[in-house]
Amino acid sequence: MQTPMQMQHVRVPRAPQVPVPPVSNTPLNISSEVRQQLRVTRHRAFERHQENAQWTAELLGDVKTQSAAVSSSTDTVSAEELQRQIAAKKEAVEQLERQLTQDQVTQEAAQQRFEEMLSALKNAADEEAVKQCREQVESEKTTLLTTKHRKMEIVRL
Repeated sequence: MQTPMQMQHVRVPRAPQVPVPPVSNTPLNISSEVRQQLRVTRHRAFERHQENAQWTAELLGDVKTQSAAVSSSTDTVSAEELQRQIAAKKEAVEQLERQLTQDQVTQEAAQQRFEEMLSALKNAADEEAVKQCREQVESEKTTLLTTKHRKMEIVRL
C-alpha cells in the first residue's frame, strides 16, 4: 500500500530589495530574433504551467480517492478480522521460513555429496571407477540447485 504524498511547508526568507531603474518613456527596441526567443520562452513557461496544473489535479484527485477508499474499507473490516488476517500472514511467513531452512539443508547435503563424488573421481585409479563416478556425477548434477543466491524478502509483521 502506498502512502499518499504530503506537502511540506518551508519557510523562505524574504528576497533582498533591489533598486529598480527609473521607467523610461522611450519604447524598448528589441530585435525580431529576441522577440521570437521571448515568445518561445513565454510559450514554454505556459506549457510547463499547464502540465504542473494537470499533475497537481491528478495528485490531489488520487489523494482524495485514496482517502475515501481507505475510510470506506476501514469501516467495513472489523478489528477481529484484521487480527485473523495478521495471524494467517504470520503463519504463512513461518511456514515459508521452515521451508526455506529445509531447502537450504537439502541443498547443502546435495552439495556435500557432489563434492565427495568429485574428490573420489580425482582419487580414482582405474578407468572403470572413473567411468562410474562420472555417471554418478552427471546424474547428480540435475538434482543440485544452482549456486546463485536468489533474493528473497521475508516480511515480519
